[in-house]
Amino acid sequence: MAYIEFKGLVKKVNLKPKGVTEIVLELPTRDLGQNVQNLSEMIDKEVETQLESEVIHFNVQFNANTNRPLKNYTVDQNGIVNVTDPEPEQLEANLGLPEEKPKIEEKPKEIEREVVDAFITEGMAPSLEDFPENIAGIAKRRIEGESYRKLANELEMSSGTIVDLINEYRKEVAPLAEAWWDWKQDQEAEAEPLDKEKPALPLDESDEFDLPKDDQKEGSQDEDEHGAA
Repeated sequence: MAYIEFKGLVKKVNLKPKGVTEIVLELPTRDLGQNVQNLSEMIDKEVETQLESEVIHFNVQFNANTNRPLKNYTVDQNGIVNVTDPEPEQLEANLGLPEEKPKIEEKPKEIEREVVDAFITEGMAPSLEDFPENIAGIAKRRIEGESYRKLANELEMSSGTIVDLINEYRKEVAPLAEAWWDWKQDQEAEAEPLDKEKPALPLDESDEFDLPKDDQKEGSQDEDEHGAA
């Protein structure tokens, strides 16, 4: 039985007569390599497929009056992401007035799925309300290769339900993952100059005792003078 795994671009989804849907995928032929022959043998054959987007779309809520996000994300020195509410408007704070309820707008954003998956697999993603207590562990197992079907059977739910659950969890932690990823990139950038200061190769022990040519020359001159005396 032939098996092919690849990443492609969904070009078209055609709704055809008689309840048939046609999906057109596009990818560079070089990415298929020797699997081109296997793929050609699948034409007009039934196959099992699974499509998963490489990008996660999520919404961020903003205060329409100030254009500031309703939630701020800060990362401590251990990489833990903390969620804080924004400070009240300075004028209201100074006058001691009750904070005005903001008009909320949602703005769409997107993030690479691998960033969110790294956030989850490295154990940085938190548990969230309205999700199973062990949702981070469930998502981690899926990312690391366990099938939706196996997870669904274990949790006694349908495969479709577990798919939706993990995808919704990814969306919920996406803003935290974004903040964590930026922090992680900054940490790596700060560490890079320190790595460059280290010698590329260890010094050869024999070189430690080699005198500079000028010193060797002076030493030989001294010997000549003493010998001449």
